[in-house]
Amino acid sequence: MIGLDLGSKYIKACSVFQKGDGSFTVYAAMTATPKENRDKEAVNKAVKYLLRQLRFKNKDLYLSAGGSDLLARDFVLPKVSHDKLRGAVMMEAENNIFESLDTMYSDFQILSSPVDNKIDVLFVASPKRHIDEMIASLSLTDLDIAGVTADNVAVTNGFLTFNSKKTATGSVILINIGDQNSNISILDHGELKFIRNVAFGGHAVTAEIASLYEIDFESAEKIKRHPEMWEEIGLNIKNVLKKSSSSLLEAIFRSMEYCVSKQRLGKIDEILITGGGAILKGMDTFIWDVLGIKTVKWNPLESDKIKGVVNSEQGYFAAVVLGLALGKEFANV
Repeated sequence: MIGLDLGSKYIKACSVFQKGDGSFTVYAAMTATPKENRDKEAVNKAVKYLLRQLRFKNKDLYLSAGGSDLLARDFVLPKVSHDKLRGAVMMEAENNIFESLDTMYSDFQILSSPVDNKIDVLFVASPKRHIDEMIASLSLTDLDIAGVTADNVAVTNGFLTFNSKKTATGSVILINIGDQNSNISILDHGELKFIRNVAFGGHAVTAEIASLYEIDFESAEKIKRHPEMWEEIGLNIKNVLKKSSSSLLEAIFRSMEYCVSKQRLGKIDEILITGGGAILKGMDTFIWDVLGIKTVKWNPLESDKIKGVVNSEQGYFAAVVLGLALGKEFANV
């Protein structure tokens, strides 16, 4: 199985091989997203380049959908038989969601074991336009699309598979910080409890630096990527993050508040950040200082279950594709 993440800045790919002793070998690769990301020939060329690095002949592909337009809702439903569950979920969604579900692809996941003859269900929907465009951009490749899932679910799949020590007890928040958007997943004792996406990423930080110094975006990006320049030019990264990341901080706080109010968890023990945005020096300490919750960077490819890694330096970019390459969708599908 191949995981492919068509990001706004980079295209990432991953393949995973499980060994007889239960360990894994992982191949990861990434390349810049073509400036015209709907250019089928350019995307085809980029994907072929990635596949050569993966050394994987299987053409089955898993994709993911993200962005702030991803719709996620959770419902508590009476326990019903498996064959009636989808109908019950769709009826509940239509009664509680104002957006037209006819224009969206949707799926759902049972969040936990039934309690008191009730089940907790996570419903996710993404605009058909977004997914259709993504699939169309791959039309010149010879890949077979096996499934599409949410970025958040893919990140969670990878975390639960490769980080069992951190999932056995306590509650954690996983935040995958991309270029344009961030994916938030909240887990309690190894069970997914909540997901949310927010329009914040590394692009917003670069834009704030560009505005602060009245320089072009490319120069601001260079400054962001080279912390050794910050002291020389008097850049206070905490002030930059305060101005640029308010939407992320609010989304984290509101998500925790919601889960606590629904009695899904008591408190958050740790926040783990990954994605290209997590590499920024000071991002972890900034979130820790503001929210008062231990925050650490998470490189998905540093798991002790992974015995062989190709391109391990790309680990922070691999959270989504690593989960996709496992070939898992929602648990009930």
